[in-house]
Amino acid sequence: MNGRCELPIPYPDELQYSVVARYHLRSNNSSPKWTLKDVYGTENVIATIDLPSHIGELSRRNIVKNISVDQWINEHTFYPFYAPFMPRNRAILLRKLMESGDGSGIHTLVGITASTFDRDSKILFCPSCYDEDVQQYGEPFWHRIHQLPGVWLCPIHGDILHQMTYPVSERHGLTVLPISRRMFRSIPVLENVSDKTFERLLAISKDIQALLQMKEERGFYNSKPLLLSRLSELGLLTAAERIRQQELRERFITFYSYDLLDKLESIPKQDDHTWLASATRSMRYTVHPLRQILLIHFLYGSFKAFLEQPVEVHSPFGKGPWPCLNKASEHYKKAVIQSCEVTRCSDTGRPVGTFVCECGFSYSRRGPDQNEEDKFHKGRVKSFGAIWFSKLHECLHAGLSYRSTARVLGVDTNTVIKYSAVGVMEQRNKLKVNRIKKVASSKSLRSKECKKARVNWEKRDLELSWQIEDMCKELFASNNKPVRIRVSVVGKRIGKLSMLEKHKDKLPITIGILNNYLESTAQFQCRRVRWAAEQMWGEWPLKKWKLVKKAGLRPGYLEVVEDEINRCIGSNSNIAPLSTTEVIQWHH
Repeated sequence: MNGRCELPIPYPDELQYSVVARYHLRSNNSSPKWTLKDVYGTENVIATIDLPSHIGELSRRNIVKNISVDQWINEHTFYPFYAPFMPRNRAILLRKLMESGDGSGIHTLVGITASTFDRDSKILFCPSCYDEDVQQYGEPFWHRIHQLPGVWLCPIHGDILHQMTYPVSERHGLTVLPISRRMFRSIPVLENVSDKTFERLLAISKDIQALLQMKEERGFYNSKPLLLSRLSELGLLTAAERIRQQELRERFITFYSYDLLDKLESIPKQDDHTWLASATRSMRYTVHPLRQILLIHFLYGSFKAFLEQPVEVHSPFGKGPWPCLNKASEHYKKAVIQSCEVTRCSDTGRPVGTFVCECGFSYSRRGPDQNEEDKFHKGRVKSFGAIWFSKLHECLHAGLSYRSTARVLGVDTNTVIKYSAVGVMEQRNKLKVNRIKKVASSKSLRSKECKKARVNWEKRDLELSWQIEDMCKELFASNNKPVRIRVSVVGKRIGKLSMLEKHKDKLPITIGILNNYLESTAQFQCRRVRWAAEQMWGEWPLKKWKLVKKAGLRPGYLEVVEDEINRCIGSNSNIAPLSTTEVIQWHH
């Protein structure tokens, strides 16, 4: 043994683990530790199938110099399977950890240790690929695609994969795929599969292969904007731009079948915190790549079809620019409006688009648009602009009737009458008189000291609701030890406890907002756990007993608090030696 080694040139789609195993066979080393010492320069390393470390040292010690560190990572590990569904900065950190000599935090960073997915140690092969490899290369090898989660069938031949049962090395050893079928035993990983399940599994395998074969590295971490258009086409989006989660779940399970999803460990639970809901919302948790592939296949039919879709943000009013509907302008119905402000209708919940043109004309309409013709519909005119008023006066001075003027301007006759010169002056005079009356009335009320002014509870309710919400947000954002959000706590801090206790019936808005912030015991305990985890930032590994003690929890807390403790431990971001990025937890 010396400081250099000559690794076999890796075959297409061969695992780095397989290359090291073939080197072990050729070197005639009696112990796998000797081989690991040759390849990695140390015995204190485990030959990992999915996301190995020490790749920088492996590349440096290898005499064959035509393979870079990035090639090893991109073409012979699971990195391109996980990285596209991680935040960009964490994917960069993952690559650095794999290159470095400390791989202790790799699987925690990716979220495998905290995931509901089993980290399978068995290695699979395709019988047809085996025969072709022996014929083409003179020896078989372990294919990367066959080891990935969700791959039960070979995407090339459609064969059910086999698991080698003998001989198999122990955890620290290296399992070599023998050159002759008579030298080992294997069993298929699937039996008695229906035609529909077979087709679905084969399609999933092909989708995963398409993911690995992407020529450029793309990110799908926050995939909601990419999926909204398709969800809308399938009728899974409400008029208020909300996803029909229950219907999506039912159609998703019907598409794949409960048994297949159970086999793939991807049954979406029947609650608001299912992985399927997380994958279609603004991303807070990372969803496992296999589950993302399942969702994409359900929506688009294949991963390739998804990649071919144009990258555009979904809008209930389509893609701009939008037409100006000012009939008095020269650019009438021409697409000159560059922006659309989208709000929500308080009555119907539907999106409302407001379009403002440079000519001063602005209008709004309710969405979403169903076809191209809807672009030329205006629901309400918010302002007409100087060009419109100039055209109005021009028509009236030319002697046109109100009806003819309305036809020219594209409005109702009553609108012309209202905004004609006389009508405008009348409106101004009325406004002036009203202002005078209001001022006089205000002075009269102030002069009558004998009359007690009545409390405007609507105004007081609105003002108090703002104070309540600001105080609750301040308590949540505080870095100090958490304080439970209660009526008494919030009331005392803003000096309005008596009013909150005695006049609840007169403060519906305030009480409604306050109820949204009030915490149950379990919710408060979860927040204390999160606070404690933030205070212990920098400790690695994060010990459960220390976290519980810091959070001040007593024995007997609920299961949801236990789950939050485990999540915080799994999400501890301080991975030595690189501790700048938060750890991912694949959402259950």
